[in-house]
Amino acid sequence: MTRRLRLLHALDAHRVALTARLDALPEAAVHASPAPGAWSLAQVAEHLLRIDSGLRFDGPPASPLARATSGVRSAGIQGVLRLPLRIPAPPSAGPILPSAAPRWPEVRDRWAGLRAGWAGADAEAGTVAFRHPLAGPFLLDDALAFLLAHHRHHDAQVERTFGSVARFETLEPSRLV
Repeated sequence: MTRRLRLLHALDAHRVALTARLDALPEAAVHASPAPGAWSLAQVAEHLLRIDSGLRFDGPPASPLARATSGVRSAGIQGVLRLPLRIPAPPSAGPILPSAAPRWPEVRDRWAGLRAGWAGADAEAGTVAFRHPLAGPFLLDDALAFLLAHHRHHDAQVERTFGSVARFETLEPSRLV
């Protein structure tokens, strides 16, 4: 199995596992904010969907410098994402931030549709598949590796949020934040 296929399978396995966990919760728990200003599980999923939506199979040709450095830049940003730190989004991150109240079923269906569109798609060699706002353009395999690292970066947040909202499962929806 190629690196690309391993990354695609890992990304989809991550999405499927998170989707199954959210589908198993009452809707109110999926949309509950664990603390003022904190993201609900639906918001985390929408953020991941918005980042994944940046992947392009028809991107422009990458410059020779971008082609030569894509792997190093992707590995660098992956290293940062592995740190146990909360990384605030840069001011330009508006388009990738979740909406105030995303509806989980809609997010789930859009995410599944996006990923289904990836099946069989292949970027032309040497094209920009993803443009990170700080690390720059990535070729397809480097973009997929970044996306997987980004998903895994949010795992700790998801676990904290699950722990926080799990207590809401037995409460009436009107008692949820």
